Amino acid sequence: MGILFLILRFLGSKDVRNDVFYLIFYLVMGTSWLGIAVKTFLFCGLSIRDDAIERQNIAASFAISGALIAVTLCFAGGNIGDGPGWWTVVYSAMLSTGAWFLLWLVLEFFTHISEAIAIDRDSASGLRLAGFLLASGAILGWAVAGKWESLDATIVDFIRHGWPAAILAIAAIKVEKVCQPTAQRPFLPITTHGLIPFFSYIGGSILCILVWGGGI
Repeated sequence: MGILFLILRFLGSKDVRNDVFYLIFYLVMGTSWLGIAVKTFLFCGLSIRDDAIERQNIAASFAISGALIAVTLCFAGGNIGDGPGWWTVVYSAMLSTGAWFLLWLVLEFFTHISEAIAIDRDSASGLRLAGFLLASGAILGWAVAGKWESLDATIVDFIRHGWPAAILAIAAIKVEKVCQPTAQRPFLPITTHGLIPFFSYIGGSILCILVWGGGI
């Protein structure tokens, strides 16, 4: 919520930045958005309550923390720039969050990374997933940012600026084929197989936003 507040306060619509009512309204909406998103994490094999809290799984905590911040960025992107009303925020956030969730499902389908996190408790896998989710969330959130023009223009801009997230997903699938633990290699170094991919994903997303992300 702190991240969302800062984005609303400094990058939101002009009539939102200095209006306490609108700031609270969109913070409450963002909280609800996160609450709904948390339920969808189960479809990708992770649970905040079961994995992160009750089982105290550090790897799951890494991944879920990344997912929560990523959803926040997807929702916050819909708030960046001027628009005619709250419904444009919802429409834009649905685009970014829906695409982000789809990419996570694709990654899970091809790699079953949730098993390495929830069952094997592999912290490196948790960091890799966190990095991918954060990076894709940043790209897709930025892809819906900007001044509102129309429904069709929003979709066109979203595709134009958000396509690198799909390339990132393909790269993440390739990385998982190399970095996931196996019976022969059950314990892999967290630095080379976790931290380096994590920061590589984040760095790649920043580069994509700067080169192909357009402007507000």
